[in-house]
Amino acid sequence: MKIKTFLLSFIIVYLVLSLPALFGIGFVIDWVPEATLLQKINGYVLIGLTDNYLFKFVIAGLISIVLQLVISKRQRN
Repeated sequence: MKIKTFLLSFIIVYLVLSLPALFGIGFVIDWVPEATLLQKINGYVLIGLTDNYLFKFVIAGLISIVLQLVISKRQRN
């Protein structure tokens, strides 16, 4: 198992799973009139990456392992 491919696929899957929260779906900081642009961006990124992190870790790990198995099986054939 190549660790570089595993980490790259893990990061990509984790970011894809975080996209809805990164785009602010379900996050209400836009409604606060005193929030600056930097606070909004910081809120979106932090909440987007840390919301349901355990679920995202498990799913990203499983998908990365399956992807590694598929890649290694294709290289053998």
